[in-house]
Amino acid sequence: VLHRKMKAVINQSPGEFIRSMRMKRAAQLLADKSLPIGEIAFRVGFADNTRYFSTAFRKYFGKSPREFQNSTIS
Repeated sequence: VLHRKMKAVINQSPGEFIRSMRMKRAAQLLADKSLPIGEIAFRVGFADNTRYFSTAFRKYFGKSPREFQNSTIS
């Protein structure tokens, strides 16, 4: 039921919604430039595999975490 309700209201499955929230938080932390990428991956829930975090981040934003961090102006 949760899946159908979320798909109807926000047009995302629960998994997609959680992933998008994680990616948005990671982008905020990367823009801050105070933490290493591995720590950011851990903080947003990619504790086991930073390579998967990089792949997921690139798929969501079209840039690697390092490229994103270097392109943001603080």
